[in-house]
Amino acid sequence: MKDYLVEYDPEAEYDLVMLRNRLIEIGNFGHALEYLRNLKREVAELSYRAGMLPESRFQMPKLYHPEAKIMPVCRRKLTVIFHIEGNYVIVDKILPSTMVTY
Repeated sequence: MKDYLVEYDPEAEYDLVMLRNRLIEIGNFGHALEYLRNLKREVAELSYRAGMLPESRFQMPKLYHPEAKIMPVCRRKLTVIFHIEGNYVIVDKILPSTMVTY
């Protein structure tokens, strides 16, 4: 099993900022930080899980990369779209899971 370094594409970093802002808007700052901390912890698991996950069977993730893979996180409420480049896992996008359907 290969270990990878996890990197965020600028678009995925923007998704994190927007998610944080939305969580603060509907909840509180502490809850938002805890939620994002848990999300980042789950995304960090890609360092050893990425190679085991198959390419996505959905067409939508392939808009971000032709060899896109997906991983549901946060109790399947969000989906991380990523691809592997050499020793790196590049997180391309973080979306609500209901958007990854076609």
